[in-house]
Amino acid sequence: MYYLVIGNIISFAGAIVMVLIGLIKERKKILSAQIAQFSLMGLGNLVLGGPTGFITNMVSIVRNLICFKWEFTWPLKIGFIVLQTVLAAIFNQNGLIGWFPVIGTAMFTFFMDTDSDITLKVIIILSEVLWCIFDFSVKNFSSLAFDVLTMISTTVGIIMILKERGNEKMDVLGENA
Repeated sequence: MYYLVIGNIISFAGAIVMVLIGLIKERKKILSAQIAQFSLMGLGNLVLGGPTGFITNMVSIVRNLICFKWEFTWPLKIGFIVLQTVLAAIFNQNGLIGWFPVIGTAMFTFFMDTDSDITLKVIIILSEVLWCIFDFSVKNFSSLAFDVLTMISTTVGIIMILKERGNEKMDVLGENA
């Protein structure tokens, strides 16, 4: 019970940082704040018995540090996806559900530099669905609540973008039909 409370408090602190990131406008400051967010949320997952959640967050920190200094190229993307996959294969203790944060974060890493705001938001929602299932399984209720709120706010964001663009027909990739 003690670990459940401590893990959720740490994750809650990370989730608060995540919300505050929404107020930051500069990319470098966002990436810096995400390092704090990923550290807290990763530690929360580790305390709650979700090592793949921890691994994914730690690899995301390294990814952000690389993004500070260099362009995020395809070889780097693939390298980060492979790195988190190998580490998850070694340390996963949660079976199939332990792979959900890895898959969700790999999807986000793959699409994070897309020019389509719709594509990015759809990927965020899909990633959050996987994180919801994982967070529920490790009893990370703080993160779970914020996963759900992120899916709702991202869905609202998609609706707002589509309304702003008018009655143009849009496909999932955000391209004109």
